[in-house]
This record gives sequence, C-alpha cells and structure tokens, in this order.
Amino acid sequence: YEIGNQEVQAIKKIISKGKLFRYLENSECDFFEKNYSKYLSIKHTALASSGTAALTAALVGLKIGPGDEVLIPAHTYMATAMSVLSVGAIPIIVDIESATLGLNYELVCKAIEKYKPKALQLVHVYGFPARDTKKIIQLCKKKKIIVIEDSSESLGATINNRYVGTFGDIAIVSIRSEKMIGVGEGGMIVTNNKNFFKSINRLFSG
Repeated sequence: YEIGNQEVQAIKKIISKGKLFRYLENSECDFFEKNYSKYLSIKHTALASSGTAALTAALVGLKIGPGDEVLIPAHTYMATAMSVLSVGAIPIIVDIESATLGLNYELVCKAIEKYKPKALQLVHVYGFPARDTKKIIQLCKKKKIIVIEDSSESLGATINNRYVGTFGDIAIVSIRSEKMIGVGEGGMIVTNNKNFFKSINRLFSG
C-alpha cells in the first residue's frame, strides 16, 4: 500500500487543529461516518477502535451474553469466535460452501434445528459475497435470529447491486493496513435499526 502526500496532508490537518479527541463536533470521524453511511445508503455508522471491538460491541449492544449461542462460519478470522467468547456466549461452528467460502445454507438450517442460536455472524471473505446470503437472511428473519454481517474483506462487493453489509440487522467492518480501507487500526458498525445503533453507540460514547 502506498501512502502519498494526500494522506500525509490529511493527517497533518488533524494534528494541526490540536483536537485529537474523537468525540468532537464536526470531527473528521463525524465526516467519515456520514459519508460512509451515504456510500452504503444506510442510516447509521459508528467508528470503533478495531473490527474486533466493533463485533464485541455489536454483541453486547444486542444483549447477547453468557450462555447464548451464536452461529459462525468455519472459515473466518479468529475475531469472529473471540468476540463471541469475550461476551460469554457460545460459538457454534457451521461449515461453509466451496464457491465463496461463505456459510452453507443447508448446514445453517440443520444448526438452527439442533441448537437455539440467538444470533448468526455472516462473514464475506476474500472479496466474495457469501453465496447463500439472501436465503440465510430470510431464514433468520423467520426464526427471529439476529444477523451480524462482517464485510471486512469484501467492502464494496455487491449482491444484485446492493452492498454487502446492508442485508443483516447490523454489520461490522475492520479497517486497517491490509483491509479494503487502509488505516492504522479501526473498525465500523453500520445499521438501519435506530434502537440497535443507540444501544451499541452508547458503549463508545459513554
């Protein structure tokens, strides 16, 4: 990744203001959140310190905790399971399909029959939208299972001209040097659900 003068000047602008605290009116963070929401055509965006922090905050804000079961894909980054464990919940690993390495719909159905999941983490990897996204979303809505999308590795990918990260109840994105948006370390939470957003954003803003 190349860091050019444009990036240097952007950082210089922030430091020159002498206002480095994240929660300031008209901050660069506010600017980014508003523009990212506009990009996705989604209502609410909140920045986090990392993708892992975003996942953990999403689970806490959605009141997923000790003893709750969360379906996760077998092929993913360790933060998927770590976030579930960190809130005391139980990760239930579901195998993937071979085309996009996303969750396998038929196996998700079997897992829902066998367990009592409160949530499901739908992860899009390597730039590919999970093939069974729509079917999994419809199933989870029917079963009243919360869907948390993770589009960290597939930011900008679409399904029928709709961006991944806008299908579930809530979505997270990791932004760091090796991800689609390169920063030192960061994350985001996005949702159209006002109540979810208030509950989760409260964890960041106090």
